[in-house]
Amino acid sequence: MTSGYYSSSHWRRLSHFVKERDGNQCQVCGDREGDPYCVLHAHHIVPRSKGGPDTPENVITVCDLCHAVVTPRWLKPWFGGAAATNRAGLEEARQEYNEFLALNPATLRERQTQIWQTFGINHAEAGLS
Repeated sequence: MTSGYYSSSHWRRLSHFVKERDGNQCQVCGDREGDPYCVLHAHHIVPRSKGGPDTPENVITVCDLCHAVVTPRWLKPWFGGAAATNRAGLEEARQEYNEFLALNPATLRERQTQIWQTFGINHAEAGLS
C-alpha cells in the first residue's frame, strides 16, 4: 500500500533531501517555505504507480497547489465544482505540468525563470541563482 510508504523513514529522508536540494522552493511556481499559504511537498515525477523510482532524480519539490493540479484525489478538495465542470481544463493543466517536469534541467531552469518573472520573482534578489 502506497500510503504506508509515504509515512516511512525512507520517504521522510528522501523528501527532506529533495526539499533542501531545491532550496525549499516549489520548482513550478517559485513559492518558498515561509511564504503565506505555502506548504511544500515532495512529488514523484514518474508516479510510483507507474514504476517511478524512489530516487532524488525522480522527486521534485512542489507547493500544495501545484501538487493538487496533478494529483487526482486532490482535485475536488482544491477545485470544488470545477473538478467536474472543467475537467478538460484540469486535464490540460496536468499534461502541461507533467511535460514541464520532464524537461532537461537547463530547459527546466529557463522555463522556471520565465514563470517566476511573470510573478515578479528575480532569481538574483531572491537568492535563487
